[in-house]
Amino acid sequence: MSIVLEISPKGLLDYKSLEWHRDGVEVLNVSEGATSDLVVIFVPDGRLSAFVKRVTEYLEDDTKSGKPRNAALVNVIENVRRAAFGELWTDVSPAPNTDQAQWFQLWLRELPEGPRSTRDSLAELAEGLGIEIEPGFVTFPGRVVVAAYATRAALEQAIELLDAVAEIRSVAPTADFFLSDLTPADQSDWVRNLEHRTAHADEGDAATYVTLMDTGVNNGHPLIRRSLADADMHALHDSWRRTDHHGHGTQMAGLVLYGNLVHPLDSAGAMQVPHRLESVKILPPQGENPPHLYGWITAQAATRVEESHPGRRRIFSMMTTAVGATTGSPSEWSATIDRLAFGAPDIADEGAEIAQTCPRLFVLSAGNVPWPVWKDYPAINDLTPIESPAQAWNALTVGACTVLDTFDENRYSSFTAIAPTGGLSPSSSTTVMWSRSNWPFKPDVVAEGGNGCLDAGTQVIVGPESLRMLTTSSDMATALLTETGDTSAAAAEVARLCAQIAARYPDYWPETIRALVVHGARYTRAMRAPLPLVPLRQHKLNLLKRYGHGAVTLDYALGSSSTRPTLVLQEAIQPYRVEASQTKLNAVNLHALPWPIAELQALGEAPVELRVTLSYFVDPNPSQRGWQSKFRYQSHGLRFAVKGATESAEEFSKRINMLEREATAEDGEHDGPRETFRNEDATGWFLGAKLQSRGSVHSDVWMGTAAQLAAKSHVAVYPVGGWWKDWKGAGQPTRSVRYVLIVSLEVAETLDVDLYTPIATQIGIPVAVPIEVAPS
Repeated sequence: MSIVLEISPKGLLDYKSLEWHRDGVEVLNVSEGATSDLVVIFVPDGRLSAFVKRVTEYLEDDTKSGKPRNAALVNVIENVRRAAFGELWTDVSPAPNTDQAQWFQLWLRELPEGPRSTRDSLAELAEGLGIEIEPGFVTFPGRVVVAAYATRAALEQAIELLDAVAEIRSVAPTADFFLSDLTPADQSDWVRNLEHRTAHADEGDAATYVTLMDTGVNNGHPLIRRSLADADMHALHDSWRRTDHHGHGTQMAGLVLYGNLVHPLDSAGAMQVPHRLESVKILPPQGENPPHLYGWITAQAATRVEESHPGRRRIFSMMTTAVGATTGSPSEWSATIDRLAFGAPDIADEGAEIAQTCPRLFVLSAGNVPWPVWKDYPAINDLTPIESPAQAWNALTVGACTVLDTFDENRYSSFTAIAPTGGLSPSSSTTVMWSRSNWPFKPDVVAEGGNGCLDAGTQVIVGPESLRMLTTSSDMATALLTETGDTSAAAAEVARLCAQIAARYPDYWPETIRALVVHGARYTRAMRAPLPLVPLRQHKLNLLKRYGHGAVTLDYALGSSSTRPTLVLQEAIQPYRVEASQTKLNAVNLHALPWPIAELQALGEAPVELRVTLSYFVDPNPSQRGWQSKFRYQSHGLRFAVKGATESAEEFSKRINMLEREATAEDGEHDGPRETFRNEDATGWFLGAKLQSRGSVHSDVWMGTAAQLAAKSHVAVYPVGGWWKDWKGAGQPTRSVRYVLIVSLEVAETLDVDLYTPIATQIGIPVAVPIEVAPS
């Protein structure tokens, strides 16, 4: 039989120790959770006593050191149960509906009699259960993979069959199927089917738009025309045609609307596209734009669409980068994007209370590693810095990861995938080579960008097509579908996520949408694989420089759940005040958290996570003196601090008052709060104060017990220095700025607790309580 062990806390047990070969006990698969792991093991008939024996030894026998025998094993087993379909499902896609018949991959434990007998034994079991088993099979070390056509319900009822299964995965079509196996006429049938199943957002300023700055878009495509009106197609110069002369813009448009088209095309259900498109052609049909005008071009492109419809909610998405390495220092282009994102008026209104008038969200690609050098993956990715303007502080910069690692091995027998599933895409540039300690970590997040292969271990292949993303083709006379990938595709996917958030929450600011994307990102198992059990600061630093805050996750970014309630606060703060002609740091905003204290205390020592994200836009000062002196690049800085579990509210306020917040660019590694006193909240954070403090979006996760979290009742947002404070000629010392604070708590879904409902019943409109700080 197959049983499930819930191991908590995670990381304290080497799962190889559960391979008890003498008893025939074998580890089938491991599913990593936020605070615990689920380990599915196979126990032969009559061998369950092996577990009973070890538990009995724990209860009755001690080692020579006086500790219970087998303590390392028994102490971390939170729960034991028989394995069901959900524990055996290891695919990255959600498990299917109960009654939906489809093809599954069943990964079987190989029997001693060999692969053929393993497959035939399963087919014999399935024959009377309405489960069809394909005659072919694939072998891997210890595993035999067969294809089965059934419903999930049928598999769940076949207990004896499930005991032979180590894993269950989906059998989904890939881009290779649509591009290689279908004729253009067949493609048209699939596309028309999706077109008829898709509902599009209505035109008008009430809709959310993604403004694609690229090579233009051919909006005659059946999957695009209902989302991109002729009037919403623009070009930087009136002499240019507004349609796509290259193909890249149309490819990106398909991803912005649908994501990877493999999944919508394969689905039979209704499709909803809740946002629309605007297109600005920024690249000339012939030749190139002068590089010294990149910032001006971006500003002019934004002006084009905003003059036509100034009231629209839009996300700007641009995949164009300047070829060449960056060091993190601002360029004219990146600083222009920061200025546009901040939304400062061209001429300051002396009577305005808020320094920002029209903030904008920009989604940028990080830039690509040239495909001929993918053979040197992953070292070449660390050596290839992101490209301008991706270093912009206020932009959401996107790198690429991939879960696409399977292809037809019969057709491509000499191919091996370059990147592992969940790892960095071969195309993704990083900031590992950036040496300055006071620039933001980039990229901010990563998203699917496809994979590549090595042919016979040497020749680089971009693909095959099953390792690429499927999208709309600009050359509709030849085919309606084509493949794409790299950081451009990843940025398009994140722009789509931003638009979905904006459409669902129309009152959210650009700063909020950026924060939710970062807040919802998670590191995959492959990303965390190089980390030691106790990672050092340098390990975490490299993680941030390769992946930012992780791979974007739709469900985490879009909403709350009973075990993951999320609080979103959109607030304003006045960072500085004038006192005796000197500009000083101003008040702190203290936010009370509406935790369900009784529910958390009842959970006691159960592991929980607290995730905090602070997002705001800065007004840039890109002059040479600005970012190499005390004047600094950023107009202002903000930080967050959380009340320690053992601190009173009064002690927490005193600690915030004592923070030495006068860090300058010369401080180097001390760009975060330098605390010369006991900090009751210093432990438990994954990144910690120093790594939290870069750029204009700060995110970290605290891990501890539910009882400790119940006492962490407040989050403070406080100002640090910037050129508004240091430069008397700035003229901004008393202006207020916006910020967004997102706080969520998370417990294991296996715990029978609802944290969302008690929060929802007690919460009103959150109010920031200003507390005065000690003179600086």
